[in-house]
Amino acid sequence: MQTHLEHRDVQSRLAQLGLDEEKLAQIVKRGYLAFTNCTPNDPPLYPGFSAWATMVRALREYLLPEGWERCDDNNYSLVINPEGNMAIAVATGDDATGRNDAQPTTKSSKGPSTAEAVISNQVQLDFGFPLIEVPGSTRPASDEEKRMTWILLVHRAQGEVRCELSLPTSMGLDGRVDGWRERIILGAIPTDPSVLEITPPSPPDQPDINVDVKRRA
Repeated sequence: MQTHLEHRDVQSRLAQLGLDEEKLAQIVKRGYLAFTNCTPNDPPLYPGFSAWATMVRALREYLLPEGWERCDDNNYSLVINPEGNMAIAVATGDDATGRNDAQPTTKSSKGPSTAEAVISNQVQLDFGFPLIEVPGSTRPASDEEKRMTWILLVHRAQGEVRCELSLPTSMGLDGRVDGWRERIILGAIPTDPSVLEITPPSPPDQPDINVDVKRRA
């Protein structure tokens, strides 16, 4: 397993993937604020769902202007890069998330779409990327089989939110993702309100609109 921890190494690897650490941090911050804005009157499962949904939305708002595309096939929410060979999902991780001295897992078990993505990652890593077609195969590889799916893994801890962008390669019998080929550990985000700042995504360039105002006779 390859782990990127040093700031320069993290920045370099993210740049290779067409990503930026600061934007990923903003996405995680927005998710944290969505979580903290919930109250005891919300349903018990809502705070976690709200944080996840907000991060998915933020991921798309930051990346779609750069040519990425959203995908919700089978209710598996992804954002896919312009080349179509990389996708990112969002998930909550356990306490080992964002720590170099531990092996993280997803906090909860995942469904068949995540399992299919993990299997696709395994196949491509075994045979080399991009996926090599088997000679004589009567079925061309699907778009899902041709891309690698990464997970933006997020964990809310005491006084901070830890996160990483990692490439999953295995799932345990309990359905949790528990193995990774590559981990890009991002800087921990302090949750002190006095230092938690969020920069919204820049709106796409809009053409200037000139309105002629004529005096009514």
